Amino acid sequence: MRMGLAVLLLAVVGMLGVASPASADQSAPITKYHIDATLTPGGDTQVTIDMVMDFSQFRGRGPTFVFPERQEDGQNPDEWFSFPISDIQVSSPSGARSDTSLERQDGNVLLRVGQEDTFYTTPQSYIVSYTVKGLIVSNQAQSGLDEFSWNAIGGGTTSRMSDVQVSINGPADVSRTACFYGTDFQEKCTNSATGSSATYTIATLDPGNPVQVVAGFPAGTFGGVQQIKTRRVTATNMFEVNAGTGATAGLLGLGAVVALVTIFRRHARDDVFVGLTPGLTPGKGDNVRIGKRSGKQNVAVAFRPPKSTRPGEIGTLVDATADTVDVSATLVDLAVRGHLRISDAGNNDHLLTRTRREADELVKYESKLLERIFKTGDEVRVSELKDASYAGLQDKAKADLYARVVSRKWFKRNPATSQLAPIALGVVILAVAGVAGFGLAQIGWGLAAIPVAVLGIGLIVMSGRFRTRTALGSAVLAETKGFELYLRTAEADQIKFEEGVDVFSRYLPYAMIFGVADRWAKVFADLGAAGRYEADLSWYYGANLYNSYIFATMLGNLTHGFNNAMAEASAAAAAANVQGASGSSSGFSGFSGGGGFGGGGGSVGSW
Repeated sequence: MRMGLAVLLLAVVGMLGVASPASADQSAPITKYHIDATLTPGGDTQVTIDMVMDFSQFRGRGPTFVFPERQEDGQNPDEWFSFPISDIQVSSPSGARSDTSLERQDGNVLLRVGQEDTFYTTPQSYIVSYTVKGLIVSNQAQSGLDEFSWNAIGGGTTSRMSDVQVSINGPADVSRTACFYGTDFQEKCTNSATGSSATYTIATLDPGNPVQVVAGFPAGTFGGVQQIKTRRVTATNMFEVNAGTGATAGLLGLGAVVALVTIFRRHARDDVFVGLTPGLTPGKGDNVRIGKRSGKQNVAVAFRPPKSTRPGEIGTLVDATADTVDVSATLVDLAVRGHLRISDAGNNDHLLTRTRREADELVKYESKLLERIFKTGDEVRVSELKDASYAGLQDKAKADLYARVVSRKWFKRNPATSQLAPIALGVVILAVAGVAGFGLAQIGWGLAAIPVAVLGIGLIVMSGRFRTRTALGSAVLAETKGFELYLRTAEADQIKFEEGVDVFSRYLPYAMIFGVADRWAKVFADLGAAGRYEADLSWYYGANLYNSYIFATMLGNLTHGFNNAMAEASAAAAAANVQGASGSSSGFSGFSGGGGFGGGGGSVGSW
């Protein structure tokens, strides 16, 4: 038993040791790492790395290197020091595969040596050579020397190293040397100089410890060569404001404003009959010019809704949107006209009963709505409409309303889709502005892309105005506004009664559309209390008009219950179709340089 526990504990400890990055090296150790750096009179550095990687301790395919080609300029945040690397060559005296995979990424050269399917379990030797420019600082301010300060080994190294040596050979005698290593370059390493050569040695080097070597030569040794600098894009210089960028952005901004105004005037205004009183339409054979609406139109009170219109249609016309209230008002209108009866079922629920009147009074979208509600029979509770089988009922009713107002020639295009084109164009313009802006920002001209982006945003914001009405639609809208004014302002003694018509019930769905159903009910409750009017509420069993608060509450329960049922039906259908998904991600580690110039000084590991 004790032996079994011991074996188990050893296994657990072994697994923990493998899983923890801090408990073991992440790459095969390097038992020899000799760097020879030859400096040419022109300031180039020719680097040769002679190394041995011991795969007997850590199985692998070959070494990996990360050579930085740029470094921040501590004196100027808008520039990089640049160290272009070229002529990379790899060989293996021990016969290991020396195939290379090379890519440049984020200012680094990523070099991988070896082949995917070839692993080694014995030490292998490699020789890597390349040329790097830009490491010489001519007549350095503090030392007064032509200075070569280089991070020969980067801080991202994952291999443990031993027998580390760096040799520097210059075109003149070395005047001064220094060598530092450690995470903060706090340790000094052995170094010496003889003539034009300098040597730096470290017996062992733990992973993650960079090495900086410094060699100074008499000023002028390299002919005054200058370091290479390139533009560094930062948040502060991407949008430079100067005469060029300001003028360009100003012109483009003016162009964007002109374009938006032109588009609005041509495509985002309703048509109207020019010269006719709002609400009137030309007679047959009249030649009336059609123009664009401008300014606010005066509205005359109308005591009836536009002829041959339905509440749902009017609601869609008013705001160019088929809303839930438009569908609810259609349902109440159908009840008022006798196609169904509404009964209070208690607990804020209602029973809907189809009466099967002649269908010739119904238009297509009304027939479809009734068929969908009563698909299982002539009676249904509003609470039963929550079932997933009723999902989409309200959306289909809205789509039918859109089709209806287009067929009546009130809109030029379907209001549900007419805004898609400007939105799509706006998105495309934003994408162009983003791509162009990114490129321009690299040279400080990002400001020029802002007006283009404003044009795209303006189109998207303005897209709702593209749901434009025809001249006929504008005339019906003007008449509708007059009727809305009547419903909003009429008092009990101002009601226009019609013989044989229950004015209250007939216009209640329209009052719902305009958001004044409570007021409309109160006006007629007052009339009823005074004995001047008796509404026909046979369509709404259990309703009490003479208490306007109770009636408004019951009507509110009906419409809210219907809308909530539609929402819950859609949610139930969506829940039934939910599918789970899973995924995975992978991360990449970054590498850092050290105290000198990092160009060409590689971080090393294996794969």
